[in-house]
Amino acid sequence: MQWLSTVDGSFEQYVERYRPYVIEMTQSFSGKVGHLLSSVDPFRGAELATLLQIDALYPKRFDACSSGEQQIVRVAYALLNRPDSIVLIEPFRHLDQFRREHLEMLLRRISGIGVQIGYTERAKEPTGEATFTFNESKTKPSIDAIDVSYRHPLQATYAIDHVTVQMNEPGLTVCIGTNGSGKSTLLELLARSRRPLQGRVKKGERAVYLPANPEVGPFPQEGKRRVAQLQSVLHDPSSVLLLDEPTVDLTRGERDAFFVALQQKAKSARVICATHDMGLIQVATDVIYLASGQVVFQGDRNLFQDRSTLWSHTSSPS
Repeated sequence: MQWLSTVDGSFEQYVERYRPYVIEMTQSFSGKVGHLLSSVDPFRGAELATLLQIDALYPKRFDACSSGEQQIVRVAYALLNRPDSIVLIEPFRHLDQFRREHLEMLLRRISGIGVQIGYTERAKEPTGEATFTFNESKTKPSIDAIDVSYRHPLQATYAIDHVTVQMNEPGLTVCIGTNGSGKSTLLELLARSRRPLQGRVKKGERAVYLPANPEVGPFPQEGKRRVAQLQSVLHDPSSVLLLDEPTVDLTRGERDAFFVALQQKAKSARVICATHDMGLIQVATDVIYLASGQVVFQGDRNLFQDRSTLWSHTSSPS
């Protein structure tokens, strides 16, 4: 498995040499995962689901899968036609560290049976000096969600199950948990882009919501689209910012500069970031930890790290 830089020309050289099947990891599908993976060859699809350990997703609709689950489903779908060579565009973009390690192992296994694999990862690209600026928020932040629950259409289990989040002071909150734990759904409920099936989200100041997928949102022609999106968010006067995996597609230099500005913004606004990024956990004031849609920890970040034997030591550094 080979990392391909889009800066030094190795990506173009790889494509010219191997003529691979290039997989854009933003492709969306309709219907259930099982139907998708059975569309070409049910036997092949079942084997790939077993290999990639996504059997449990068969009855789940693709659009109800977490962003990380969707990444793995896309890989499985790309392998249905038995390509000799593939290139994955940002395959680890939305995966927590444990699913990343698992996918890396599976891709090495696939390489071992004759599939040439290349991938891009912008976080590894070199970057020059990066700077983010921000505007202070002038209003007092208010988040008031009481006993909210939400279940995606046609799904048997709740993505968010009786969760309460109430905040009225500035600060930087990280919402963590494995892929599929409900982080993105919680942010959508707080942003009122989804309505809870139970409980209520009190109306207040318009929250700024940035989805996990950099292709969704403003600046479609911007070369450094995620940088432009984050800069726009930091300049917004709203006192409530809801950012889903904000450091996706940032280089290390951009990420470090963003942390500096984000901490300054969080002195006048309440910022909630759904993330797997250890760097964000380290600079947060408090933590919401979700598991299967339920809050299993909510409180001070230092207390969380004192108690944690898992996330505080092994979360993804990129």
